[in-house]
Amino acid sequence: MCGYCMEANIVIGRLWSEGKLVTAMESDDVADWVLQQRLLELPDINQLDAASFKQAQLVYPELLNLRLQQAKPNSLTLGDALADCLEAASYFSIENHNVAELDDNTHLTLQQAFYSHFNRFWLALHQLMLLQSEHKILVDIAVAVPVFCPDLPAYELALQRRSLCHCIEHYGIEFVAAHLHQLRPDLIIYLAERLLHRTGELQYLLQLMQCWQGVAIFAPKQDAIHYLTNKLSTRE
Repeated sequence: MCGYCMEANIVIGRLWSEGKLVTAMESDDVADWVLQQRLLELPDINQLDAASFKQAQLVYPELLNLRLQQAKPNSLTLGDALADCLEAASYFSIENHNVAELDDNTHLTLQQAFYSHFNRFWLALHQLMLLQSEHKILVDIAVAVPVFCPDLPAYELALQRRSLCHCIEHYGIEFVAAHLHQLRPDLIIYLAERLLHRTGELQYLLQLMQCWQGVAIFAPKQDAIHYLTNKLSTRE
């Protein structure tokens, strides 16, 4: 897996904690990439400042339009939303593919297929959260592993983070305990920066990670333990 994939969720979590996904960055080599992540991460597109909105119109018009469309009333029925979400989930189902046996061309083909339907998947996920907030498919996407190797711009990880944030907001931190061994360490670090950053929550996450027995895909268990330990040490 590429280095970007291993760190993407962690880096984006840190950008949240540093306020860079809420307010505009100074212009630099990664400013457009950060803007892209803001478009994917901001809960409300109206949080985007005027200068960033103008820049997004230039460099990410399709993604900006997707977020603007999400903010409008959606006529998508529950049945259609479920069908689209199930299709999206198929790209996260290890049962349907033996990932280790997929060659580079197959990974690329799967990714291109996912990206070609990403807008539809994103809107369907949003609609399902509104219409049936406890549906199992939202949990399935939140805790799964992409079938193909994520690569820039990693929209598949963004879709998963959106579903994960919904589950945390809906069920609370106990969602992590209930699905601990399915959640990857990089997602735990993301949550510690994005949503579960109070001292008590960090202590609970650290206790959970010390018991974690899942399969490390992008980042090892010890990275999350070190990260949480260091973050807590700054609170003392």
